[in-house]
Amino acid sequence: MESIPITINKRRTKKTKPKDDNNLGNIIEEYCLKRNQFNPRKSSPDMFNKKLQHRMQLYYNTLYTLSSSPSKY
Repeated sequence: MESIPITINKRRTKKTKPKDDNNLGNIIEEYCLKRNQFNPRKSSPDMFNKKLQHRMQLYYNTLYTLSSSPSKY
């Protein structure tokens, strides 16, 4: 019995250098600064809701003015 040689392509990956600990240190420092500013009893500004209410008011005001204006036809 004749054997057939099998070749396996192995990929060589470059080993990356470990990232600087300075970057991680900056992230942790910023997190600590912001963590101390959080107050759970303070109500958060609901910007999405305010903008939505403003858009709805504009929409209904224009709808009202268009419906109350005399028709062109």
